[in-house]
Amino acid sequence: MKVRITGHTSGLGAKIYNYFKSKDYDTQGFTSKNSLEEIIEHSKNCDIFFNNAYSDDNVQLKLLNALHNHVNKMVVCGSVTTEYPDPTYPEYTLNKKLLEERFMELAINKLPNVADLLLLKLTSSSYKDHEIILNSVDFWIQNPAVISLTYNVTD
Repeated sequence: MKVRITGHTSGLGAKIYNYFKSKDYDTQGFTSKNSLEEIIEHSKNCDIFFNNAYSDDNVQLKLLNALHNHVNKMVVCGSVTTEYPDPTYPEYTLNKKLLEERFMELAINKLPNVADLLLLKLTSSSYKDHEIILNSVDFWIQNPAVISLTYNVTD
């Protein structure tokens, strides 16, 4: 299985990367040092693309738009800030909202050439429980009709 992931060097991204690498899957990660074009080129035709890394220039939305019809499955790491806006980070909230809106447009009106899509709506605390997230992703791989999972975990 060919797996690609953005933001693979720390946090949840590192857990996802190491999980699939340990299964001997063809796993490649990308960091902010990789260009958008490089990520797209190396991710086309992969089995699963994890759209994990956030940046202020809305790379997650750009990757969703560029790859949704060039990969088999895509997991998008969203945020519960779309429902509970964070007034201290309005740009983050807006970017995650735009990402979720586009995701839902693609997932609900799914065309045959669009990847199976999963939106993980996460709180910052939910990143600590990577085991449940990985188990959920494994479940989704076998049951791609699920399009959104929310982890609203508090400390």
